[in-house]
Amino acid sequence: MRNRGQSPDAIADYLRVTPRSVHRYLSLPCPEPPPASEEVDLVSFVSKGACAAFPEVDWLSRSPLVQAEAKAICQYCPVLDECRSYGLNKGRDQRGVLGGMTMAERVRELRRQRRRSAQRPGVVAEDQGAA
Repeated sequence: MRNRGQSPDAIADYLRVTPRSVHRYLSLPCPEPPPASEEVDLVSFVSKGACAAFPEVDWLSRSPLVQAEAKAICQYCPVLDECRSYGLNKGRDQRGVLGGMTMAERVRELRRQRRRSAQRPGVVAEDQGAA
């Protein structure tokens, strides 16, 4: 908000905290952006995956039972990390199971990662201070 020209008082009103809390928060250094994941291409690992041994499984199914079966196969996959990285980066909008995660699980994980990277340690609103 500060980068968009909002005053500390306006930010405090919006967040329902004291202006002093906003000033303390803004005095902290900006957090480092999360490290970029290594670019992974689907073709580079899919033939080595456990999924290659199970062509009868519908990896794009929306059925919870089929998705559970696919995720069980993924647990022991030798390329699970690469597949999950692909799913969270390039395949985040693809339905089906990638890296042992459904599309909904990938979306939740990406949101969780964004929230975690946005949090700044050591900042507590005054009304949430020590008891």
